Amino acid sequence: MIVYLALVLIIALCSCDRQVSEVSIDYGDSKIYSNQDMDDAISVIKATFAEFDGCTLYSLQYAGDEVCKDNIEYCRSLAEDENIEAGNIRECIVFNSSFQSPKNGGGAWEADTEYTWTWFLAKGEDGDWVLLTYGYC
Repeated sequence: MIVYLALVLIIALCSCDRQVSEVSIDYGDSKIYSNQDMDDAISVIKATFAEFDGCTLYSLQYAGDEVCKDNIEYCRSLAEDENIEAGNIRECIVFNSSFQSPKNGGGAWEADTEYTWTWFLAKGEDGDWVLLTYGYC
């Protein structure tokens, strides 16, 4: 009986971790950001995604240097909502993602559906990435 309960617990814990652990990462070819810069931003995305009950993150793809440059003003406009001085935003990073909604849906999710979203982050005064917004492309 104890072995059975231990196996159930292990399976449950592994399935929760799968939500963000087996993610395909495409770093692209950036002249602006190192893989470590991107990994720091990705960890912020994963932490937020972990709150999406029952969803499974499949992939994150760096949107490219031009997209990031083109969205710096957009990120500055969003920064005020996050209590970041917009003028202090010098960097914006953008990722595209794909993920699966819960099998039974619920809330705003359609059941068992693959979604593609875009994630916008900026560096705040302390040098850490701050998630500004995310959602449909």
